[in-house]
Amino acid sequence: MPLDVDGLAILKAILAAPDAFPDIGGEADRAARMLVIRQLKAKTFPLSGLRRVYEVLGHEVFTLVVDDLTEAETRNLVVRFDPRHPDGKTAPPHWLRRQIVALAGGAEPHAGGEVARTPRLSLPAAAPAVRAIGSPAFTARWDGKDHDPRPRKGKRKAGD
Repeated sequence: MPLDVDGLAILKAILAAPDAFPDIGGEADRAARMLVIRQLKAKTFPLSGLRRVYEVLGHEVFTLVVDDLTEAETRNLVVRFDPRHPDGKTAPPHWLRRQIVALAGGAEPHAGGEVARTPRLSLPAAAPAVRAIGSPAFTARWDGKDHDPRPRKGKRKAGD
């Protein structure tokens, strides 16, 4: 069984000598961006962690990474880090991205009121399902007579 490799050590080595890895520059960029996005989307990632990532990456790089997020991802991040903001669920994508950068840069989450919730549509009550055991076919009693029609004499069954 092979030993596990320290991925961070490899990334540091690539960063220290990029000329030794000329053919993977684009892949390294995509991998780094993907790792940062995955960290931002982690369910247990707190606002303090978001601010730490912003501090480490810097404003410009952090903004470029946030620009790569989809609308759903940015909306989820804003709702998670600023749940009481009234525009968190209805704002356009560019506002959501700016809000994430602002929160990461030190802006405090909206302090007003309750957590913004979207109203749930109440579905009409469905009719109760009819159970097969309660249907007339199951409640019938056998009277001892065969009520099926007799087969015709001129036709044979397909299997004969």
